[in-house]
Amino acid sequence: MTLSRFAAIAALSLALGAPVTAQPAGQTIIMWSFGFSPKPLLLAAGRPVTLTFVNRSGSSHDFVAGAFFANSQILSGDVMGGMVDLRGGETKTVRLIPRAGTYRAHCSHFMHAMFGMTDQIIVT
Repeated sequence: MTLSRFAAIAALSLALGAPVTAQPAGQTIIMWSFGFSPKPLLLAAGRPVTLTFVNRSGSSHDFVAGAFFANSQILSGDVMGGMVDLRGGETKTVRLIPRAGTYRAHCSHFMHAMFGMTDQIIVT
């Protein structure tokens, strides 16, 4: 067996034997004036996840994603009216089970979305 054929067989064996990447137990959403990260937020449908919202700004911000939260099973956390509201420097967590879909998120404060404080949530 040639070295290249051996290497190809070894690589294929590793690829087929590798476990499927599971959704991390948690995702951190960073907010600042005027942005969110990560962009987009990628989640696995039907798998519990803890979302940790961290406001690195000295000003208050919110994460408004009405359709996303309405289509998710909220297990714990402070989601009111389809949004998570944070004071400056505050951190909040929400545990949920997301449903497949593509959702929009934004900060509802005056002109924040216009300045780029928007995001997309992709649940597959």
